[in-house]
Amino acid sequence: MRGDGPIINEISRVRRQWTPAQVRDYIAALPIWNEPVEIRQKFGGLTNRTYFAYLNDRPKYAIRVGFDQYRTRQTSVIQCTLAAHALGIGPRLVYAEPNLSVTDFVEGTPMQLEQMKDPAIMRRIIDMMKVIHAGRRMVRETISYWWPYDTVRRYMDAMASGKAATGWKPSPWADRLPRYYEITDRLERAIGPFLPTFTHNDMAFVNMIISRSGDIKIIDWDGGGYGHPMFDLGEMLMWAEADQATCVMAVKHYFGSITSADMKLRLTEVHSFQTIAALRLVTECLETDLDPYFHVTPEEFSESMKEVLPGQTPALVGLAEMLAPQFEALWTQYQHLFPA
Repeated sequence: MRGDGPIINEISRVRRQWTPAQVRDYIAALPIWNEPVEIRQKFGGLTNRTYFAYLNDRPKYAIRVGFDQYRTRQTSVIQCTLAAHALGIGPRLVYAEPNLSVTDFVEGTPMQLEQMKDPAIMRRIIDMMKVIHAGRRMVRETISYWWPYDTVRRYMDAMASGKAATGWKPSPWADRLPRYYEITDRLERAIGPFLPTFTHNDMAFVNMIISRSGDIKIIDWDGGGYGHPMFDLGEMLMWAEADQATCVMAVKHYFGSITSADMKLRLTEVHSFQTIAALRLVTECLETDLDPYFHVTPEEFSESMKEVLPGQTPALVGLAEMLAPQFEALWTQYQHLFPA
């Protein structure tokens, strides 16, 4: 790789409609390699393609290819990636253009869901969150602002109307939307005034790597931006299927000494974010299914499901069906906190 700092190219020639092989060949031809590399696709993403550049049969760089879609804006992804590295929690960016980025490969072990449920590891993840949330000074250029409730409403609007790619047919789940809209509004009303911070907004186990030194590194800044810090905490607890005692532990670890009144307020916010995080994933899968060849094909997503969530139906609707019971369980448990 040439040079010490990242190479930023303002022009991108990669196209959204390209096949995975065309993207691979484009990456292989980038004018940044000063030694022969082999480019292999790595499955796992819902809205972007990932490749590894191998040197001497070992992965050395990770390449992400994506396009503006849903809540993701590619210029924001790059700035968040730079900020994360400056904070010591993410890999170094070595090359970027509007729809493609190259970072150092993080040597380590991908986080597993069962590990995230371990209270000791959960506390380490929360410590990393606090670094992110205090790290706005490392954000050097404009990044996105993200509010999960509005994102879910946009997904549901698309589910109601359908999309041109599939003949404007509403989602098969459209009959559930009136209830989902009502729940979203009730959850949102529980959130009080707050100071937006630098947030990751996709605290899933698949976006965390335990490095060889034992540090937790975070990748995939598709959702990164300014937002509410408790969303990161709530989303992690959603994935971990945390019980109430674990939620209390997590809030205490994040805030340290906290009054009983503040604990009640923070727990209510966290429970709102746990629930909307689950609904966000459900509705994002269902909106994506309305334009299934936008960039990542259903076939690629199927391979990603087999890699990340073996045993589940390897399709967008399969992921929605897997996550919907988690959403319903959270709503059943906490709906009394969110009056109509």
